[in-house]
Amino acid sequence: MLLSLDFGFGVRRGVFYPLLGDGIFTQEGPAWKHSRELLRKQFARTQYQKSDHFREHVDNLLARLPKQKGVVDLQPLFFRLTLDTTTALLLGKSVHSLRADDVVDAGDKAFAEGFNIAQEGLAKRFRIAPWHFLYSPPKFKRACLTVHQFVDDYIQQRDFKSEANGHVESSFGFIDQVAHESSNDTMLRDQLINVLLAGRDTTACCLSWTMYVSRPQSLRYKLLD
Repeated sequence: MLLSLDFGFGVRRGVFYPLLGDGIFTQEGPAWKHSRELLRKQFARTQYQKSDHFREHVDNLLARLPKQKGVVDLQPLFFRLTLDTTTALLLGKSVHSLRADDVVDAGDKAFAEGFNIAQEGLAKRFRIAPWHFLYSPPKFKRACLTVHQFVDDYIQQRDFKSEANGHVESSFGFIDQVAHESSNDTMLRDQLINVLLAGRDTTACCLSWTMYVSRPQSLRYKLLD
């Protein structure tokens, strides 16, 4: 006798939908399977396994470390690092959040801040589930809208250059690949934001724990004289 168990996400879709929409983290059943297969094929490509994509951003992280000896909180820097690398890989252009504020584009800075606020909002909604709908303040809504508009701009740039040149530039590689199997721009945007969330947080947390375990007493960074 075969026993089949079917587990659902419950209210998870409602909790994350304001930011993530219909993506791999909010879908179930055949829709989830389609998203998983779609994204798996893209990350199997060798272009995302080359260290050259990360060199510039690691250099920017090192430049943000203080010159004097002492205790450094590396986790915020790791979150900026993974945001920079993930936006570069997914969107073809990094937000460069690790650069000095005076050389960061205003739109990129607004996106980075909005993404943080939106994530904090999702965490609060998740903690009060199933009453997540009670938390939806204007600041949270504006942050989600900022993130959506930022990604939509990249999609529109891709569409424009595709129509003008007859092909899409290599900088839009990931967007172009996912777009081929996305029925509309909203679906494409949702998939990109879902991967952006996964690529940023998991890697930043892994780096933070790696440093914590290697320095169990403190997160102390010692510069060589």
